[in-house]
Amino acid sequence: MTEKANKDDVDYGKGHPASHCGRMFPADKGYCKHFLYGPSDDNNGECELVKGVIKRPMWCRLFKKAVTK
Repeated sequence: MTEKANKDDVDYGKGHPASHCGRMFPADKGYCKHFLYGPSDDNNGECELVKGVIKRPMWCRLFKKAVTK
């Protein structure tokens, strides 16, 4: 398994409506396929590629859109 990247190395920061880590509303199509939801329904989760707690409204250079249509 490859080691996860540090947030600073992938420019982790504020996202925007067209690209962000996690789903923000039911019909959201701007979230990342690498985001893993946490056990509760809050803004926090994990990422398959980036270390640490990941917040749904954030973004990084490794963003890959989960919904393509």
